[in-house]
Amino acid sequence: MFSCKETSHGPLVDGVGVPGHLSSIKVENLPGAAKISYALPSDSKFLYVLAEYKDDRGIVHTVKSSNYKNYVLLEGFGTESEYTVNLYTVGKSEDRGEPNQVTIKPLKAPVHSTFETLSIVETFGGVGVNFTNKFGSEFIVYTMFKDENGEWVDRDLFYSAAESNQYAVRNFAPEPTEFGFYIIDKWKNRSDTLVATLVPLYEEELDKSLWKDVALLDDFNEPRYSPLYQLWTPGATTYFFQDSRVLEKTGMPTWVTIDFGREYILGRMKINQVSHSNTWRFGSCTPRVFEIWGTNNPTTNWEDWDNLGEYESIKPSGTPVGAPLTDDDLRVNAEGESYDLPISDKSYRYIRYKVLETWGGVNYFCLLELTFWGQVKN
Repeated sequence: MFSCKETSHGPLVDGVGVPGHLSSIKVENLPGAAKISYALPSDSKFLYVLAEYKDDRGIVHTVKSSNYKNYVLLEGFGTESEYTVNLYTVGKSEDRGEPNQVTIKPLKAPVHSTFETLSIVETFGGVGVNFTNKFGSEFIVYTMFKDENGEWVDRDLFYSAAESNQYAVRNFAPEPTEFGFYIIDKWKNRSDTLVATLVPLYEEELDKSLWKDVALLDDFNEPRYSPLYQLWTPGATTYFFQDSRVLEKTGMPTWVTIDFGREYILGRMKINQVSHSNTWRFGSCTPRVFEIWGTNNPTTNWEDWDNLGEYESIKPSGTPVGAPLTDDDLRVNAEGESYDLPISDKSYRYIRYKVLETWGGVNYFCLLELTFWGQVKN
């Protein structure tokens, strides 16, 4: 009753022939790329342009450009070499025309120009890495070190497409260590390797038994539940909430002042959010954007304070406030969020924790714990 027959799949349009040629071809060489522009054929057979070339490894690449564009952009070149590109016009029946052959010579790839900006410094517990990525390219910066057997060991991968980058790789002993740094882009182009022997600076966690509430006149240290010292008391229930009922002090920005008990050259800090309910995990009164200020002369005059940086709490999932928390959100929340302070030889005894914005947009803040690391000023 039923019968089947074999069908073959081919072009949607048959027998329309080979399209016309490209004309007015121009090459613009770019960093790690080339833009080839042209005039398109006007006949109805034409569908798209196909660019075909071999990379440094001998691998053939093809890039298509539709009939709505008069150029094709070729990216991912790692060397400043000449490459031969064949440009084909392709018709609606997938017939190719005779190729137009052009030569391109991409400029220095961003992976190499970015590597030239790479600088490494000794910092607390490790090394500080700085580089400028003026093209906004996607990179991975690899950090490796030589172990006790003289073998290179990968230690850290830093992903970034930001223009300005500064971060630290830590948990190294304060002894001479040979480090290596290199960059790889999304096309697997690799830079040279920067090798340096550095001595990470000794660091220690600040002694919280010495900390005190300075209670300056313009501080908002009135607690809803427990005093400010709960902010440096370990434990899941020793949190500090500003009392939102104190209307004369409620509002943004808001801050508290802490006495470390002695001077420290500060290296890094960790912020732990109130976490006994999802209400406060990346929500409600939990700080989202804040500043750290330091001084050895604690007054209510901000000119007596040094701004040690503005920092932002980042929710790994990037989902809106109130959305279900992912495993990564919960992990970061449990571990606490770590931040590097500017590398400096200045020491401070007093800091101001100044909140500019909360996750929930409320005008008071709450926090579980603050922790700082650094070096005692002798």
